[in-house]
Amino acid sequence: MKQMKVQKLAGFNRIYQAECFPDEVEKMLGKSMGDKKRYMKWLNERLLVLDRDGMDVLDLVQFEHLRGTHKPKLYAIRHPHSKVNERYIFLFTLGENSLLLTAFKEKNIHDYTRAIKRAENIYSELEEYHER
Repeated sequence: MKQMKVQKLAGFNRIYQAECFPDEVEKMLGKSMGDKKRYMKWLNERLLVLDRDGMDVLDLVQFEHLRGTHKPKLYAIRHPHSKVNERYIFLFTLGENSLLLTAFKEKNIHDYTRAIKRAENIYSELEEYHER
């Protein structure tokens, strides 16, 4: 089984991603280049704020703590007025670095439940890798 790794996100000082994150974003956004470009621009703008402000972003409407998550405590970046209704789950690590774990479209409450479980599994895989 291939071990999952963490990669520093180019152009940011304190943002990292699980290596599966770009593929999950790609899968979520689909094939439309125009839409993809627009959504990636929006995400990049949110990531710039996250990189600069760290945990202070939790006061903004686009960022939320995912209730019921503790180990690890998970957060989401959300695009409230999006047709895709995309969500990006991340966590804070030491020193207020951020680690992007997974991306998904929210169509109903069960989508969040599945995505949180996916994020927890990714985190567990990363923890196992770094403990070796």
